[in-house]
Amino acid sequence: MQLIEVSGTAKAGNSVRVGAWGSDGLVLATILLLGAIQFSYYPHASDFLNDPGYPDLAQSILHHGSYQFDYLPETTLPPGFPLILALIGRFFGLSPAVQFGVIAVSTTLGLLAAYFLLRRVQGRGVAAVGCLLLGAAPSLFSFNTSVIFPEMAYFLVSMLALILMLTIDRAVPGPRLIAWIGLLGILIAAAILIRSVGVALLAGVGIWVVASLMIAPEAGRQRLRRFLFPLLFGVVVQVGWSAWAGRHQVLEWNLPGYPESYVTQLKVKDGQHPELGLAQLSDIPVRVERNIVARAALLSELLTGRHVSIFWSSPLVIGVLTLGAAGLLHSLRGGGDAFDWYFLCYEAIFWLWPWDSKPRFLFPVVPLAVLYLWRGALLLRTWCIRQPKVAGAFLLIVGIALSICSIGFALHILPLNVDTQHARSDRLQPVAAGALWAAAAIIGLLLFQFDSISKRRGTEVYPSSLNVYGPAALRVCGTLLLVFLVATGMVQQVAWGQKNLRIDVTRQETYPEIAAAQWIRTHEPADRVIMARDQDLLFHYTGRRVVWLPPLSDPHVLMDGIRRLGVAVVVVAHHRDTYWQPSEELCFQSLVQAFQSGFQMIHEGHDYRIFEVSGGH
Repeated sequence: MQLIEVSGTAKAGNSVRVGAWGSDGLVLATILLLGAIQFSYYPHASDFLNDPGYPDLAQSILHHGSYQFDYLPETTLPPGFPLILALIGRFFGLSPAVQFGVIAVSTTLGLLAAYFLLRRVQGRGVAAVGCLLLGAAPSLFSFNTSVIFPEMAYFLVSMLALILMLTIDRAVPGPRLIAWIGLLGILIAAAILIRSVGVALLAGVGIWVVASLMIAPEAGRQRLRRFLFPLLFGVVVQVGWSAWAGRHQVLEWNLPGYPESYVTQLKVKDGQHPELGLAQLSDIPVRVERNIVARAALLSELLTGRHVSIFWSSPLVIGVLTLGAAGLLHSLRGGGDAFDWYFLCYEAIFWLWPWDSKPRFLFPVVPLAVLYLWRGALLLRTWCIRQPKVAGAFLLIVGIALSICSIGFALHILPLNVDTQHARSDRLQPVAAGALWAAAAIIGLLLFQFDSISKRRGTEVYPSSLNVYGPAALRVCGTLLLVFLVATGMVQQVAWGQKNLRIDVTRQETYPEIAAAQWIRTHEPADRVIMARDQDLLFHYTGRRVVWLPPLSDPHVLMDGIRRLGVAVVVVAHHRDTYWQPSEELCFQSLVQAFQSGFQMIHEGHDYRIFEVSGGH
């Protein structure tokens, strides 16, 4: 790799450029291959099997010229993604094949945009790691081939917006700059309308401009002039959508949180258990700590393709958090860039999120998270070289403390009788964490001792041979590890995709709702109002008005709603794991106990029952 140092500088420079373009081509080809796998291996079913809400909203826009779901205006989900689906559906239809294709194309273009963004700010190596590991993640593939959700469209638009921000910040004045500023305003507005978390783009750019005004006034004033229009345009769009949603909102139940606005949902104690009421100030630190640890574990799972146990002393939790925080704080020093503040604002929203952490909330910022992990690792390396004694003492103390914590956690969970793959991993990982932290403590001790010996002898701790060959060896090992992780991820994606090609509807988790809906469609009049927990599926498969069966244990409130909303049929499905608490079975059981003569079972199938409400015709 010493091409620049040999004779023939021009030839060497050409070789470097050819090698760089070859690296780019290999990465881009891999991203396209990952996109092709996703494009081909979507669920080959005649209809949607999970969460058909967005496809039905697109149907409403395209065929009825209105933005409504279940005969009511949709005021929680912004209309950007359904508009995209409706526009594409106008030319290609709204079948599952077309809409899963939209997800695959959005993912591929988003990964390409993220690659060019990271390559521009940090280099090809980090860009390749961040984008290929995300693209090859089995959890990304399973999500993108299960539901039609807006995460990947938002990912694409947000990455394009961040690239454009860098371009605008460094561009010379002229007509092209004006066009870019206008395009950025459109992209920010699109991000907000695709996913409400797009306000993080607005907040990030705004804070960046303010920080620039405080740290470097001249640069700040220039940025204010260039980014004022995109900021104002984004604010107008957000205010307009919020005002429309507020005017058209129809609430069936007096229940905190969902389906009210996302800002209102942040106020509840537990989004999945709304009966617990609103959060207290004392609940916020616990929520933030839980979400930070969970998101760090999810990031490690995405990057490694392996299950990660959620305990804070894990190297894949506290290590990721430490390196990521160090890299982000170092990037923010001196004002940072727009994407630094955007990442911080995006994460802050989900630190306060009252629902369980899901991988889909992390997908759009994984490449940026890898960037900060890399920068944090560089800071750690520099610290160990420049201050080995301090770094050694720190590693020694922290390594011992975290090793003890990990072993203590291992002893706490080892007696569990559950014997699943994840359970076995949960038992093994704390033991492995204890060993790794013990090794870190030993390395810290060696650093501390070597520094003291070198100072007494007047010699250099790190021989020059390590400086020459060490980085090259690390690059080779890193490349091999990346190839291994991407290859194993692709193998898992293809295996999952093979199941999608011959998907069995009866084995799906949502089959009880689908079967119940199909029975109702053929046996019940079209004007009957249905109540069900999975409102989306029942509406999609029956076309009838469906009232949500809320997670409420008070039977009198439920019965009042049934009478007020004219419910005639209630669907009660059984699932081993329930998202909402209390479960629909418990809620309906309280109804039957309080109003025994109010319900009559008219049909029973596998894991579902259908009841008629007395007098509900």
